[in-house]
Amino acid sequence: MRFGQVLGLGLLLAAAALGGCGEDDDPPARPAATTTTSSGGIELKVDYDDGAGERRTGELVCRSGEVRASGALFDGRAPAGLCSKARELTELLTTQPEKDRMCTQIYGGPETARVTGTINGKPVDRRFARTNGCEIADFTAAAGLLQP
Repeated sequence: MRFGQVLGLGLLLAAAALGGCGEDDDPPARPAATTTTSSGGIELKVDYDDGAGERRTGELVCRSGEVRASGALFDGRAPAGLCSKARELTELLTTQPEKDRMCTQIYGGPETARVTGTINGKPVDRRFARTNGCEIADFTAAAGLLQP
């Protein structure tokens, strides 16, 4: 390769790397989840840790004839709103992030959360953290369930 080609390739790679460094106020759009509960509804347990010693948990049940939210994490929050949020997050909660996704290396804080249970018969076992740009985006997208 000639110097000009190497320089051009280097600039192209630098531009591609910088393209992912900007902040985006909106989390990536996720496909809308189904709102039917015919396959078992929603049963979730959420464990939240603020990273400074405070832990909170909550349980959410959304199925025909029963809509409830309990635990310190959900105190004072409307169960119907939490059920709607969980339905919106079905894909995020029922899938694991790609292991080879490229993420900005920024630290968003010590908060962590884990969501377990089922949504419409699909198993949920999803961990959230704020240790890089991808995890921050996922945590932000799920914040309506994860944070007090």
